[in-house]
Amino acid sequence: METGREAARDGSGPVGEGRFSWWSFVLSLPACLVLGVLVAWAASVAEEKFAPLIVFPLLVGVGLGALAVGLIRLGQVGNRPTVLLGAVLAAGVTVVGQHYVRYRAERARVERQMEEFRRAHLAYPKLTEGYEPSPPADVVSYLQAQARIGREMKIRGYVARGWVAWLTWAIDGLLVLAATLAMVVPAMRQPFCNRCRSWYRVTRSGRVDARTAGRLAESADVRLEDLPSSARYRLLDCHGGCGPTEFVLSWQPPRAAGFSVRAWLEPPRRERVVQMLDEAKAEEGGQ
Repeated sequence: METGREAARDGSGPVGEGRFSWWSFVLSLPACLVLGVLVAWAASVAEEKFAPLIVFPLLVGVGLGALAVGLIRLGQVGNRPTVLLGAVLAAGVTVVGQHYVRYRAERARVERQMEEFRRAHLAYPKLTEGYEPSPPADVVSYLQAQARIGREMKIRGYVARGWVAWLTWAIDGLLVLAATLAMVVPAMRQPFCNRCRSWYRVTRSGRVDARTAGRLAESADVRLEDLPSSARYRLLDCHGGCGPTEFVLSWQPPRAAGFSVRAWLEPPRRERVVQMLDEAKAEEGGQ
């Protein structure tokens, strides 16, 4: 488990969250809708072969959340309410879309049966007397019929019928939403630059020895209580390089929880940190 500690800062990081943009809002929400449709279709296909209770909707939500994070990174959508709304919309479309895909498949199946029935009735009218199959009128009628038939829960042969079936579908939907948000919300905590309207991303990372870790911490005005034997560092910048650089130093002491410290570096201090990293890499390569 990692325990973060806020380090002393040189300058300040990006102020507040990403500003609202009508352009991002208008483009991102339809994109999330399309994403939900695609995931709903893929989930419906996968459900035919692998759909364990609880696990399957969680996997669908995790996959949807990962794709949503990629989408907001690609579109550089930094406004948190817009991101949340898009994630909820994508999850809702995915949940409803899975039922709609199954409804369309059932309707197509019954329509094929109707066509076969009509051909058989023309050839053998007396042998095909009876009730002609009819497809469900809409997705609600389909779900009502499925609730009457029952949903097999694969738990000692139990079949959920009526309101219990509706409840299980609602729980599946909530699990998809929860898993989606579990992926999206942590990603929203990354810094966002309102000048060039881009998310901060890792521009340099690696492992350094104890001596270099101490020098880096000192240059970044970060105090280390216990000097680690080795540490990992990360430098994060916006795409335009117009804001301060985020510096993160983390390490794992023996038989203890992980630690990390961070600071915002203005250009002069960032240059010193980069110079130390270059020197350390050169020394490592010369050995």
